[in-house]
Amino acid sequence: MFESIKKNKLESGVIVCIFIIVITLIVYYICHALNLGVFSIVIALIISIASAWGSYYYSDKIVLSLNKARPATKEEDQKLVNILDSLMVASRTFI
Repeated sequence: MFESIKKNKLESGVIVCIFIIVITLIVYYICHALNLGVFSIVIALIISIASAWGSYYYSDKIVLSLNKARPATKEEDQKLVNILDSLMVASRTFI
């Protein structure tokens, strides 16, 4: 189990690094095309790191707000509660 956690963390780190590199290159070439000079790579790194940080920490909130998600309540979503209760009984998992 701990090996899977370690592997997933490593894979996530690799994906974030690739994301930062790709965004840096894209923004660098855009800045270079606009003749921003030596600061193109600095601007590209700042934008890519800010983008990676924002997507890492706020992606769940962004997706939930885009889908207009809300917490399920027992009164409004009784069918969902019944389905989940049935699944818990079937899997022998109890709270």
